[in-house]
Amino acid sequence: MEYSEEFMRKVELVASKAGLSIEEVLQRIEQYVQEMKGLVKPDGALSLVANELGISLSLSSETPSQLVIKISRLVPGMRKATVQGKIVRMYGVLEYVNRSGELSERVEFKLADETGLIDVIAWSKSVVEMVRRGELKEGVVIRVSNARVSERFGKITLHLDSSSDIEILASGYEDIKVLERKPLKISEIYDKEGQEIDFRGTILSIFPVSEFTREDGSIGKRSSLLVEDEEGDTIRVVLWGNKAKMSDELTEGSIILFENIRVVVREESVELHSTPHTKLRIIKEGKGEKREIEANVLYKFPIEEIGIAKKKVFLDLLVEIDGELDILRIWDDWVNLLKEEKPPFKIKIGPIYRGEDGILSLSKSGEVEVLGRIGEEVSLNPNIGKLAKKVKYRRMWIGESSDGLREFRGTITYLSELAKVSFYCPKCGSRVKSEYGHFYCPKCGEIEDAIPLLYLSFILDDGTGVARVIAFREKAESILGMTTDDVIRRSNELGEATYSIPTEHVIPNLMGKEVIVRGRATYLESGIVKLILDDIEDVIPEQEARELLREIRESWLSGSGKFEDNNG
Repeated sequence: MEYSEEFMRKVELVASKAGLSIEEVLQRIEQYVQEMKGLVKPDGALSLVANELGISLSLSSETPSQLVIKISRLVPGMRKATVQGKIVRMYGVLEYVNRSGELSERVEFKLADETGLIDVIAWSKSVVEMVRRGELKEGVVIRVSNARVSERFGKITLHLDSSSDIEILASGYEDIKVLERKPLKISEIYDKEGQEIDFRGTILSIFPVSEFTREDGSIGKRSSLLVEDEEGDTIRVVLWGNKAKMSDELTEGSIILFENIRVVVREESVELHSTPHTKLRIIKEGKGEKREIEANVLYKFPIEEIGIAKKKVFLDLLVEIDGELDILRIWDDWVNLLKEEKPPFKIKIGPIYRGEDGILSLSKSGEVEVLGRIGEEVSLNPNIGKLAKKVKYRRMWIGESSDGLREFRGTITYLSELAKVSFYCPKCGSRVKSEYGHFYCPKCGEIEDAIPLLYLSFILDDGTGVARVIAFREKAESILGMTTDDVIRRSNELGEATYSIPTEHVIPNLMGKEVIVRGRATYLESGIVKLILDDIEDVIPEQEARELLREIRESWLSGSGKFEDNNG
């Protein structure tokens, strides 16, 4: 399409003032003409584009740098924009690795005018020095020129480089306030997904730094904290990159203020994740927990595995530390060290941390040293195993349960009609499809063999709530009275393409039965508790009665000596 010389002069004016190319302005004009189906001519469309960008079409001697564009009018692609407003949030000088692999610095802040708010990133050393000298700070009114407008994480962002200018203004924007810095409670952040907030809380647990591989093959680092707010609610705080190592300098019990930390909402929970803006301030130092300890090992639980393709082995121990009983978990190679040791024996172990489920765990970089035996063998005492389970799994009513290792007593009211086997890729751990005897992994393609995983579920009701109990592998085999291979073979005999078999042969023995289950419980938003089964046993009324009497003595008649059971 051909345009007149006067029309093109106006196009050049709009392009120059907006920091756009002539081609980009013409594209916007043609888009308006097409959308209006010819009802608007190019001259009218040019007026619409100019109005959209907040630009006057007057052919005066005014230069683009003199034209201040409102924040709401900024669009990605502008290269010489002039904007002014008040700094309402200063993130300060942030370190980053530039394209040459060298450590460099930038400045980030939020700028506001009467029409909106925008993130500003300044890459020049002169702006870094202005922040360090205290010239640029929250509450200062500025005008920036020759700025580039782009989109970052779905938000309009203003970029300043060495060709950009910042002018500090004496006044203006008195009605615009600096963003309030008020630490929010956990109950106040559920509707703030993606926002950066301030949060204050007490560190309950510290989880060590771990490494992970990104999609591009690079290695990243992260650590996490379990933090409690003033209302007693808890939340997971994840620290990424360089901030992950901060967890090594923190102690349990410390009161921490997190500034500019992002709210991340998962399917059933909310978390706080660090960003380059995030700062941590210790309000009160906590005493913390000993990171290296000596412990007396009184009982060893059976060795267990987690994972499918890449399995990890762990061993839980009942230990006595400074007169207190606790559960200690060790991993992989250290399991082999203690495999043949018979309790009781003493160990030196550390560094350790307390996990989200409340048990102590050996850090990835930790070490274990066996110091020797401390007395006669206790593993033959049947009561030591019961004691270990009571320490590891906290008995609770289902309706009052919180997340963690739990023990429930209730009645089985439903058993899944089918026991199923799913298959997983031995290379990447992804769930695979099975068709005509062949396995297909969504990541690895066709594979020769796959790892089977047997599972079934049942509902437990204790009168206060219901729990969906899921049994995997050998736990499911024990309930069915069949191995995984038996289930696969039987499903083939039945012609079941989904590798499932009916559970009708065990339903009569389980329905209405009162049992005790132990495992990791998670409270779902639906109000149901999900428990991954570790252990199941029949209820023995005599034992439950003795336990009830013991609780009565401890809770109500401590020291009175008025109650005795058959064991004195």
